Order: sequence, then C-alpha cells, then structure tokens
Amino acid sequence: MGQGWLIIERFENWEVDAANNFSFFGLPSRHRKIATEIVKGDRVYCYVSSGRSSFSDIRVVQETGLKRLKEQAYDSAYTFAFSTTPLLVLPRASWIPIKEVVGELDLTRGRADYRPLFQTSIRKLTEHDAAFLDKEMRDAAMKSQSA
Repeated sequence: MGQGWLIIERFENWEVDAANNFSFFGLPSRHRKIATEIVKGDRVYCYVSSGRSSFSDIRVVQETGLKRLKEQAYDSAYTFAFSTTPLLVLPRASWIPIKEVVGELDLTRGRADYRPLFQTSIRKLTEHDAAFLDKEMRDAAMKSQSA
C-alpha cells in the first residue's frame, strides 16, 4: 500500500464525485504543492464535512500528476485534479463518524479541538492512520453487507 492521504470535501462536492464515479478529486491551486507528492497507487480516504463529519470512501490514485480541470464540476473554484478510482464506497448509513474514531487517529488523538484539522482539502496520513481507517471502513462495509 502506498502513502495514505486524507481528502476533505463538502457533501455537495462528494455528490459530484459520486456522479463521476469517483474518477477525480479536485483541488484549489493553493494545495497544488502538496498534491505533487501524490503518486499512482496511493490511497485517499475521504472525509465528508458539511454536518456529516464522517468518512465515506477510499479511492486509489490512478496516475501520478495533477491535471487542470477543463470544466468546473464543483460549486467552488477547483483548478486542478488528480485521477482516482473507487476502492470502497460505504453506503451513507454506514459512514464512519469522526466522533467514533477521534481517539484512535494520530491526527486527532489528544486534541481538545480537532475541527480545524478538517478544514484543509488534503493532508498526508501517518501509516497508522491509513491502516486504521482502512480496517474501520472495510469492517463497516462488511457489516452493511450482512445487514
């Protein structure tokens, strides 16, 4: 497994991604530098904000490098995108609320107020956090299938 990344988007933009079969993730130009570190095979774990505050899906990066978005798909100005494919998409009823995992993630553990961490479009995850989210999301998917 490559590097794990946390991507954060509003629900409206997640719906755009879903309608496009999670084939890309758009970014504003201010995140271009960090996004150049993303390579083919990396996994991205999606966190949906906008009152949902939950992890929704895992995507795999299909190509190294950013592409300029030809058409504006989102409701905000996202200039660039990297290509992805869905690895696991949880049914909305099975999304994992941040409150259920906040104490287990390196990113949030021990922080009184972790909300500002979820206001940036993308950030690198520790190996522990990527593995933890992978397991939690796979477990949630299995539970939803057996229900």
